Amino acid sequence: MANIISRAFQSGYRLVTGQDLNLWRDQINNAFNGTIAFPILNSTISGLVATGTTQATALPITKQVNVIATAAASTGVALPSAAAVGIGGYVAIFNDGANPIKVYGANGTADTIDGVAGSTGKTLTNALRCEFYVTAALTWKSAQLGATSA
Repeated sequence: MANIISRAFQSGYRLVTGQDLNLWRDQINNAFNGTIAFPILNSTISGLVATGTTQATALPITKQVNVIATAAASTGVALPSAAAVGIGGYVAIFNDGANPIKVYGANGTADTIDGVAGSTGKTLTNALRCEFYVTAALTWKSAQLGATSA
């Protein structure tokens, strides 16, 4: 197998430029044929509106950090597939809406959340936030966090 990063560290004192970092990132991605998990790492979106009342009609989550601004009663969001995020990856959801929402697994997958079928969904109370971690294939674990600090 070829080196994943070739000559990443030059000898002697020098600053690492953004160009260097981008080159190294490209080398890593090429080594893995572009299959590095969850290509939306470090992405954020706010102003989301929770929709639907089932896994199939819930708003699909497309970023790593998601802020729900509007949450009508009984609406929800659907996580990306655990396979797309990859083991060790996570998604954060902040519920700034007026109502609790349901967080479902990705539609059409066998993903589970805390050992429960993704189609059942987990409730995320309003004014709270939760991180969902992929801990194994098809497996999400939630870590609900309290209210924002004063």
